[in-house]
Amino acid sequence: MEQSIQKLMDWINSHVNETIVIEKNELRDLDKIHFNLEAVEFRSAEDVIDDYLGSALILKGFGSTLNADGELVTLPHSTYDLAIDGLQIEDIGDHKAEITTDRAKYTLSVD
Repeated sequence: MEQSIQKLMDWINSHVNETIVIEKNELRDLDKIHFNLEAVEFRSAEDVIDDYLGSALILKGFGSTLNADGELVTLPHSTYDLAIDGLQIEDIGDHKAEITTDRAKYTLSVD
């Protein structure tokens, strides 16, 4: 596992049993998710059959987001896949991590 992936995974693991706010900015679309983190696992692209699935950190727990009508809705699954292909850690501190991947720019913060 690359050093940057391990560093991000360690940061996420340090916030198990806390609420993480995940802001994902992808193609001018901003998603904001409040996720109650229970565990995190690494999934290697080599371990999946589907070609479109790359390496990811799989956050386990439950969360919610606002829909287009501004209503709070529960996420449909008990996991959140954080794609990490091309991972670059922009900034990481005790309560906030800013990262960029091939897919999006993320800000993770402790709520």
